[in-house]
Amino acid sequence: MGYLEDRAGLAGKVAVVTGGAGGLGWPIARDLARAGAHVAICDRDADALTAIAPEITAFPVKSLLRRADVREPEAMAAFFAEIDETFGRIDILVDVPGGGFVAPLMDTNAKGWNAIIRQNFLYVLDTTQHAVRRMKAQGSGGSIIYVTSVEAHRAVPNRAVYGAMKAGVTNLAKTLALELGADRIRINTVAPDIFPTAASGGLSPETLGSPESMLSAKMTVPLEHFGAGEELSGCVLFLASDLAGYVTGTTLHVDGGTYASSGWFNWPDAGWVNTVPPETLDFLVSGSD
Repeated sequence: MGYLEDRAGLAGKVAVVTGGAGGLGWPIARDLARAGAHVAICDRDADALTAIAPEITAFPVKSLLRRADVREPEAMAAFFAEIDETFGRIDILVDVPGGGFVAPLMDTNAKGWNAIIRQNFLYVLDTTQHAVRRMKAQGSGGSIIYVTSVEAHRAVPNRAVYGAMKAGVTNLAKTLALELGADRIRINTVAPDIFPTAASGGLSPETLGSPESMLSAKMTVPLEHFGAGEELSGCVLFLASDLAGYVTGTTLHVDGGTYASSGWFNWPDAGWVNTVPPETLDFLVSGSD
């Protein structure tokens, strides 16, 4: 084992990754296993769990894969009980799931608000309590990482409730850093921006090589490319590890610089969007030929 591996101290620890079978969750779960951590993964997508099973079980660590929806408290209680039986401890919790829909606030209603609150905030409270109870009982501390969004730190036109919930999770991390510091339980967030996944809508991994996608990234991201899973998972590994042993209550902005650049452009006829409208991209690409 090398110097960095020794300093990180991830080998042999037990990590729980909610929403860990696809999207941004799978690169995180996979890299934790690569670093020597035992991994418990839950996801509501049964097909995604089946797809990752051969790779995760090939690592020389223990793994637990279960279909469970983070929005259902009974399912989470059963999942954490099985973690107790399989591993006997929890050292790391990474909460990944989130999402919402695009609509002005005045076009939405209580049913939609409650769905977004459940999907982005309430389950975080639930899984945090499960993990913290166990970390406190163990007496050896732990690391909790919430995957939030750049939208927690800037305006989010037409996604007001989603942005408010991500901001709420960010504040939750700061508050819990104080409440749990004496127990050596660290709470941090990572805030990505555009990381194309199958569920991200509008941008997908399949379109990344197109001229339109490359121009859009160049115009909206200071590092001139959209994020890839490993660029996020590396930051999660840092916060989960002993390398970040004195880091709590903070946010790592993993966004290629879009938070620094503010990111939003009010395009004519398109309104507030943080990607270039397709018709403008088509015009610019065809005009450069």
